[in-house]
Amino acid sequence: MKRRSPIAGLGILAGCLLACSDGGAAAATPPEGKTVKDAKSTVVLGEPVAVSQAPASVKEWGPWQFPELERLADGRIHLSYHIEADSATAYGKPFGHAYSKDDGRTWTPAKEPDGDGGLLLPNGDRLRPAPQRSIPASSLKLPKPLFARTGSWGGDYRFYTPDQLGEVARGYRLERLPAGGKAWSQELPTVKLPDPLRYVTEGVLPFPSLAHGFAHWRPAPDGSTWIVTYQFRRTAAADRAKLGEVRFGAIFLRSTDNGHTWDTVSEIPYQPDPAADPNWAKRDGFTEPDFCFLPDGSLFCLMRTQDGTGQGALLSARSTDGGRTWSRPAVFDDLGVMPKLLVLKNGTTLAAYGRPGLYVRASADPAGKEWRPRVEIVKGDATCSYCDLLPLGPDRALIAYSDFKWPDQTGAKRKTILVRTITVKGP
Repeated sequence: MKRRSPIAGLGILAGCLLACSDGGAAAATPPEGKTVKDAKSTVVLGEPVAVSQAPASVKEWGPWQFPELERLADGRIHLSYHIEADSATAYGKPFGHAYSKDDGRTWTPAKEPDGDGGLLLPNGDRLRPAPQRSIPASSLKLPKPLFARTGSWGGDYRFYTPDQLGEVARGYRLERLPAGGKAWSQELPTVKLPDPLRYVTEGVLPFPSLAHGFAHWRPAPDGSTWIVTYQFRRTAAADRAKLGEVRFGAIFLRSTDNGHTWDTVSEIPYQPDPAADPNWAKRDGFTEPDFCFLPDGSLFCLMRTQDGTGQGALLSARSTDGGRTWSRPAVFDDLGVMPKLLVLKNGTTLAAYGRPGLYVRASADPAGKEWRPRVEIVKGDATCSYCDLLPLGPDRALIAYSDFKWPDQTGAKRKTILVRTITVKGP
């Protein structure tokens, strides 16, 4: 699925290293960028720091977008970002990388990943998705598909069961670094997902992924490990006349054995609200979900509906029974792609999302039912609106994002990956 729209600050701090692929110089200070405080939201935004600028020739959608953050075992922060086309044909290709030793104030570029990242498991192992290249459909002897559909972006999908495709479509790949180990190894975990589907699109068969390109891993309070992902799921028989054979839905998986086995806990199937969305029948479904364990013990999930049909609402759902059942999704905001959630140690929950623009909202409510107004980080269409959040302290987080109009030293606007701090002041 396409990630693009309308669907898949301030200058550099002294000493900041700009990871320009063309060897370009550091960006200039834009005049409008100042530290922002929204008195209603009690969110204070720090000054942006440019991490990497694209070559001046890069104008198309896809490169220098979709940033991800992680804390490495040695304490450094690793930021990766997309440098390829936004396409199923690019799955598994390399990313750009940068590293910070000082919580995001300065950055050093790197051509290859460096350091032990991934999710730290209770037994000390580290786990991460294993990148897998899509397989050219022309290299496969494909049977007749079960059915086909055209996505909201115009792409065609042909659907199969894993049994139809054989070994090439079986299994999910993860990489593990054992506690105290030196080398990562690839493994095939047991994933208990009922009635999985595979599809061919853009002339390739994407390899099945638990993380779907962006890993939403969550350690649970009980010591288990959770993943939320989204995949094409069969619609209920009663809904197929209106919705067709498949729609994307959110799937929650849980492991109690340090990632070797994953059980499906629950799903949130596409449940449109015709009163809130006139384009409900044309939507691809619920995509790009993220969730968190709230301070009151409940689970909270945000899901995208925006796609090639046009702007769509960001929906929320909650579970009060350990993720087994979910409330019917309701509108959280009138826009939003790839939402990111983070619960800080002071009990504040942050939600970041956008398109157009990029915003952050805060909730001091342990149940996540009351949210402060959204605070703008980037205006309009000057960003891919994908971002990532990383905790820096009890009341602070780092947000990574893209800005397509960030000036370089000459004043020329270039696609840029940036970070800035988010500090929550008061209740």
